[in-house]
Amino acid sequence: MLYAILKSLLTPPGILILLLAAAFFLVRGVLGRMLLLVAASALALMSLPAVSALLMAPLEPYAALDPAGPAARQAQAILVLGAGRNTHGREYGEATVDAIGLQRLRYAAFLQRATGLPLYVSGGRLPNEKPPAVAELMANVLRNELGVPVAGVEAESRDTWENAAFSRAMLARNGISRILLVSSAWHLPRATEAMERAGLSVVPAPTAFASRTEGEEPLTLGDWLPSAPAF
Repeated sequence: MLYAILKSLLTPPGILILLLAAAFFLVRGVLGRMLLLVAASALALMSLPAVSALLMAPLEPYAALDPAGPAARQAQAILVLGAGRNTHGREYGEATVDAIGLQRLRYAAFLQRATGLPLYVSGGRLPNEKPPAVAELMANVLRNELGVPVAGVEAESRDTWENAAFSRAMLARNGISRILLVSSAWHLPRATEAMERAGLSVVPAPTAFASRTEGEEPLTLGDWLPSAPAF
């Protein structure tokens, strides 16, 4: 326990909070101290896993999907949205998907095996990024690393709204209008709205939850210590 406390306080962001707290006692003047107090308090609160999970909860309204449930059975396909890219991918010798994208792909592969539905990917590249597009990197991981077939690749979109518009056109060519939409739990409300505005019927399939639900493990000491991932 002592090791955990020391490690938390002597590495960022804990050490930064301590420095701001020390500065509070060294600075003269009410305004300076007020600014330091606000900065230290905000940084401390935003760095606590317990507070982080609480703040993320409103962004994750959708419960985990039951692959065998009626909503999943009514879908015609799975669409997984891309996140970002690991441009260098030194260990692979080429660019690949980033950590968030890999979380989404892993869950999409799980759903594909559970449902047998065709799997589509969506994600382009920014103007300053070199080819291939994110969706092409996603398809490569699904086929070559996760052993899952890819039915279609939408590689032109640059944001969530273009994901929706361009994916709608791709899916329409195959007569698909109702999808399981895979994305990070915190991203799905916006993504679902975009897809529905584009004319798709959406069953949200969230993954990588950052908030807590009732029945999960109770809070521990570590949830009240500053943490970079929580921040």
